[in-house]
Amino acid sequence: LSLFATLCILSVLVGVIGSVTMLGWTLGTIEAILISILAGFSVDYVIHLAHAYNHAEGEPDERILAAYGEMGVSVFSGMLTSVVASIPLFFCTLTFFAKFGTFLCLTIVLSWIFANFGFMCLLATFKVSMDRKWL
Repeated sequence: LSLFATLCILSVLVGVIGSVTMLGWTLGTIEAILISILAGFSVDYVIHLAHAYNHAEGEPDERILAAYGEMGVSVFSGMLTSVVASIPLFFCTLTFFAKFGTFLCLTIVLSWIFANFGFMCLLATFKVSMDRKWL
């Protein structure tokens, strides 16, 4: 579970850094600040779905449905409100706010996509069972 969550978070990091590089951003003070908070934004949706999956009962397929049922709407709503909040920042004249809006929107959207279509698909494909208790 934690390996797949880590892979998902790393995918978001690479995706966002690659996207802003393709947008022509070079590493400066603003970009360094934004990259330093990237991991924090990337973790949110994966952790919510992983927690719901971990605490669900049944076989892996049942756990996935339960995780989506418990957290799916909340995760989607969080993504939607964050993206909508970032849109006005696109039109700011101050460089920091304009870049922060782009960065936030990219991070949130990629994080949501990788959590829902990457992380949960990995759990479904590899049938991650939570039957073993390691403690």
